Amino acid sequence: MKKITTTISAIFLCIGLNAQKIDRQADVEINFYPSNVEKYEVKVINSPNITKKISAKYQQQAEALASENRGAFFSGLLSITETAAFGVLGQSTSTLASATFSTITSAIKNKKQNWQNAVKKESSFEKKLLMIENIDDFYTTISDAGALDPCGMAFNGLSCLQKRGQDTVLFISCSLDTSDISVARILKHSKFELKLDTLTFNPTLCNLPNDSSRTFAERKPYSFDDRGNISLSIKIEFSSSWINQAIQIHKDVKLGEFTSNISISKNTLEQDGIFRFIRGKNLKSENCSITGDCFIIPRSYIGVRDTHGIYHDAWGTGQYKVAITLKELCGVSQEFAKNWKDDWKDRPKQSTIKQDLSNTIKQTWSKNSNTWICSFTQAPMTYTKQQVMSALGINTQNTTIQQQGQQNQQQNQDKKMPDMK
Repeated sequence: MKKITTTISAIFLCIGLNAQKIDRQADVEINFYPSNVEKYEVKVINSPNITKKISAKYQQQAEALASENRGAFFSGLLSITETAAFGVLGQSTSTLASATFSTITSAIKNKKQNWQNAVKKESSFEKKLLMIENIDDFYTTISDAGALDPCGMAFNGLSCLQKRGQDTVLFISCSLDTSDISVARILKHSKFELKLDTLTFNPTLCNLPNDSSRTFAERKPYSFDDRGNISLSIKIEFSSSWINQAIQIHKDVKLGEFTSNISISKNTLEQDGIFRFIRGKNLKSENCSITGDCFIIPRSYIGVRDTHGIYHDAWGTGQYKVAITLKELCGVSQEFAKNWKDDWKDRPKQSTIKQDLSNTIKQTWSKNSNTWICSFTQAPMTYTKQQVMSALGINTQNTTIQQQGQQNQQQNQDKKMPDMK
């Protein structure tokens, strides 16, 4: 009997220990860090002012075609563009930070080899932001002049914001280049250009070192002393879908791309540790630019019939998509490679809890600001919707009240419904 009692006690002791272990794991799973919630927001902006400027230039061209001044107009257009450097050759690769590991010999094995592999894997990050739907209305009105009629062009640039919780990691804004040279390119080659207006980047919140086995709150912050400069690369691609007059469908055709490659070092940061570029204001960041070009969006054929039954050729307002690819790249300093053992000892060998992530995409049109907004949110699966919204600074109380009001309204309607039994 004594043996049976001892055995039963041992069993309950094991159950108790396992229960405590499960409770501790549960505590870890529900532990909430706002910095683990990441949001990207892409805005594509329209402007009536752009419409007026492009239309005015195009009208000058149309009037020149219908008058004896045709030759003089096109000669002037050519003189504007023939000596211009359009900035489509790309940026010098010397601005990119090196990600090679020249200080680590390839013959090293075991722990140091494992450390090298881990560090190399953490030294790059890439995020692709792909829109799920077409953006409507590259132009404000339909056209009877053809698929590439620039009149009514409304697109005026875009921006991309990355936030970690309520803190800004990255912000970039570009606007349509409306200088005489660039407008002439629209009329002469049906291509538009962008100019970089603003770029903000916070290295302490960036995605390097990129350790996917741990949440951001568990990772080691970025160190310029250990990893050197950060190479930040931003690529913006435009694609379009349309149908031509011959009923031929073109789907998601790439029309052009823009790139910006920026090397961020310690001495380019401001006193608060943040890199900032504002066009015309920053001397340290005066080399920041964006290069490339893109064909204006083709209009779909939408022939129409007037009130007298006469059929007319017409083309629509243009649909398109924007895809943004963000890349971060770094290297390894000689001192960091020399003291690899200290870093290896400090590393947790692997997170005991797998961090599954939840991703959501939302695309909306803001009529008040003439802006398309596409939001990408990423958070651990263990986080509730209220926690995610709270991390992003969204007032959940108002949302709850609104939802409760909708539920009460539905209940009242249900009460008014007659009993069909």
